[in-house]
Amino acid sequence: MAASSDLLDVDPPELQFPFELDKQISCPLKMINKTDRTVAFKVKTTSPKKYCVRPNNGVVRPRSTCEVVVTMQAQTVAPPDLQCKDKFLVQSVVVADGLSAKDITPQMFMKQEGNVVEEVRMRVTYVMPPESPSEIAEESDGPQRILAPMQRIVNNGRSASELSSGSVSLRSAELGTEVGSPTGPVVRTEELLKAAGHAAETRTYTGPDAQSLELLALITKLTKEKDSALEQNKKLHNELELVRRDASKQGGFSLIFVLVCGLLSIILGYLVKK
Repeated sequence: MAASSDLLDVDPPELQFPFELDKQISCPLKMINKTDRTVAFKVKTTSPKKYCVRPNNGVVRPRSTCEVVVTMQAQTVAPPDLQCKDKFLVQSVVVADGLSAKDITPQMFMKQEGNVVEEVRMRVTYVMPPESPSEIAEESDGPQRILAPMQRIVNNGRSASELSSGSVSLRSAELGTEVGSPTGPVVRTEELLKAAGHAAETRTYTGPDAQSLELLALITKLTKEKDSALEQNKKLHNELELVRRDASKQGGFSLIFVLVCGLLSIILGYLVKK
């Protein structure tokens, strides 16, 4: 719906810029003359250094249209919450039919001169830029890129548990003690993997800002969990080495004891026969 005065319709009724840092952004405006008379217009803004309007004035013939392009200069700092207070004003006045754009003067838009000047006020809003195809592809690959390294952590945990199974059983049989299962980190990692998949599936239903923050927090959390899992796997490997050494010592002691008992049995048998 266009903003209207008695002379002109201005479309769109507000200027929407897909805000991006360090990039010039343009927004077209249409001046639609809905009368049977020639109308001159002039575009003003509260921030003339920030915007470039081409043309900033002109003539619209009866029942015709003129297009204006408003360009916002590249911005280096984003406003808080993408809120903008800039305003635009389109002034219009009836002029002679043969008047051209070069004949327009500032005095034509002065109400003090007795001119009937119509005005249309517009505000400026910033919107999120549309996602490019490459960004959409990256988002669709996001869950896979997150789950792949987590799957490697799970596989590493399983390999460590399989490697430790023989030594743990030996330790339990020799010493009569129960050694804790090394699958704890793996279980937590698998649960985290499921949570990551769920978060990656649900994040597409939130706004763009929320998606970025949620993905950043998720990556940070997964990185910490991965480092923690690797550290626990390293500690588990060191503990397994200690288990093997203790089991070897216990096995050597039992063999010597058996040999001594056997030797004593032979001597006693010899003495009994004699």
